[in-house]
Amino acid sequence: MLRIFEQPVVLKRKVRLEQDASELLEDYARFIGISAEDVLNIVLKKLMANDMEFQSWLSHQSVQQQGRQSPLGLSACVVETEAA
Repeated sequence: MLRIFEQPVVLKRKVRLEQDASELLEDYARFIGISAEDVLNIVLKKLMANDMEFQSWLSHQSVQQQGRQSPLGLSACVVETEAA
């Protein structure tokens, strides 16, 4: 089966880095042969994926959001009122 990979949606975000961090970022990007933006994407995703406390918090946030949404698209107030 052929897998077609979708291009990720890319957003622009302006960030300010300390000079030493910026220089290390550029050096590392040059060392591994990819752009500084790609390095940042990889590092941020890996950092957040390995942070178990953050993953737990994120999961909790997702469950709370799902609890507020009705499968029928009704507002949370209506669902809560009907359930009460």
